[in-house]
Amino acid sequence: MADKDAKKDTPADQGPRMRAVPSDPRLVVPRAETSPLVLGGKIAAWVGLGALLIALFWGGVTRTFGMGPRVTVIVGGALIVFWLVTNLASVTQQVRARGFQALLNSALFTLFVIGIVVTINFIAGRHHIFHADWSEDKIHSLSSGSVEILKHLEQDVTITVFMSPDYYGYETTKRLLDEYSIKSPKLKVQTYDPKLDFKKVEEYNRPFDGTIFVESGGKKEEVQGGTEERISSAIMAVTTGEKTRICFLTGHGELSLDAFGEKGLSVLKQYLENEQYQVESLSLATMEKPEVPGDCAVLAIVGAQQQLMAAEMEAIQRYVEQGGNLFLAIATPPAPDFAELLTPYGVTPLKGLAVDPAGGLQGNPTIPLIMQPQGHDIVKDLSMLALPTSIAFEVTQSEPPPAMPGAPPPPAQPATTLLETTGSAWLETDLSGAGMAKGPEEKGGPLALAVAIDLGAGDQQPEYPGAPPPPDSGERKARIVAVGDSDFALDALYQMGLRSNIFLATSSFAWLTKNDKLVTVPPQEPIDRTLVLGTPQKNLAILLSAVIVPLLILAAGLIVWWRRR
Repeated sequence: MADKDAKKDTPADQGPRMRAVPSDPRLVVPRAETSPLVLGGKIAAWVGLGALLIALFWGGVTRTFGMGPRVTVIVGGALIVFWLVTNLASVTQQVRARGFQALLNSALFTLFVIGIVVTINFIAGRHHIFHADWSEDKIHSLSSGSVEILKHLEQDVTITVFMSPDYYGYETTKRLLDEYSIKSPKLKVQTYDPKLDFKKVEEYNRPFDGTIFVESGGKKEEVQGGTEERISSAIMAVTTGEKTRICFLTGHGELSLDAFGEKGLSVLKQYLENEQYQVESLSLATMEKPEVPGDCAVLAIVGAQQQLMAAEMEAIQRYVEQGGNLFLAIATPPAPDFAELLTPYGVTPLKGLAVDPAGGLQGNPTIPLIMQPQGHDIVKDLSMLALPTSIAFEVTQSEPPPAMPGAPPPPAQPATTLLETTGSAWLETDLSGAGMAKGPEEKGGPLALAVAIDLGAGDQQPEYPGAPPPPDSGERKARIVAVGDSDFALDALYQMGLRSNIFLATSSFAWLTKNDKLVTVPPQEPIDRTLVLGTPQKNLAILLSAVIVPLLILAAGLIVWWRRR
């Protein structure tokens, strides 16, 4: 009975206890004792690998493989060799294993495929089989202006570069010069190390590190600081003849070319001089008999505050009638609007200021913002143009003659709108600032803020469909660009980031002088992607990264630990 009760009290899952059977000592492999030398070799191997990684990281950060990385590589290599020597038996055994052989075959095949890809990439890069820039702001490509200059090269150009690998802009300058050599077969780039090529250094009178010489046809230009703008300017200087002369009218309160800051045009002057224009001031008021010089390719009137004298206006009208080009940037009323120069060609300046509540810069309706202008070569590559306190123009288009079968196409209109507002804009005639609502008599949008006039446009049509254009008669026909604002080209707006404003002016001068190579946008610059956070946003970022996320990770770890327990 007691035995039965004992069996009954025994748990069902508890079976009879089995005595442990001792293992056969003949089947147990004795554990080999690791000698201190072998153990030291294994430790040296890990230290050596760490040293090699440190050397690789060191050289990648500093972009130079100096004495420090070299010593680290030598130390790391020596430690790995020490490991191989002290653990030769175990290494040999591992190498002979079947798993290692399969791993080695896979590694060799992978290296073979990588070698093929690298070889194809090297051949394509060396011979320029495929060349593309996929960056958003195209900072790895030449601007369209530089490409046009290189495309129209008629003579060989040699660029001699004295630049050592230690030069701070070595990689950037080298990439830029590679782009130049790719775009034109007439351009050759030669690079010398000023610390090693002593004979060439003496030949060029011991230039500084980073100096670039551009040579062609016996002309030589020296460039310090190899930016695209300066290199392209030097190429133009050695391949073109005399500089094109631009005259800026003075004496009536115009904006100054030599002033800096809010009322200066120094940036515009610098861009024009880099494009090989000869920029000069012209005062007609001081002349006994006012006359615009015949070699003046463009007469620019930017921001005149006072009305010109009758003799000055007559001299400018004669200049235009004789084929002279005119650039007008009209100041805020009551400044003169130069209707005498524009009305005969179908363009009438309107009284008032353009107001665009739907397209104002930073919500300011008095500063119309034109995002993507179209319709003319001057503005085809421009974007985000702002014209503070701009007047508007009315452009009169003549009716084309009725089309007849076989008749030549109608002549081109001389006046073309360059910039215009959105349809929600209007012309504010109340300049007292009392109200900002559209009145019943005020003209609505879209309003023309800039126009281009080509008096020779009608001469460019063929006599009948399919016929070649007639030969150039050689007669000089004037071109005019009128902008309803004079502040758009100020240094202050350029420094705010409105770079296209300056390029509107430079492209206008290029179109006026018929310099098609420069009717484009100058070199690109990286887009500023700086993130500016307010105080609440900064506090939220700190709270998320320093408090909430670590607490969530800690909570997840505790939950996992509790469930496993």
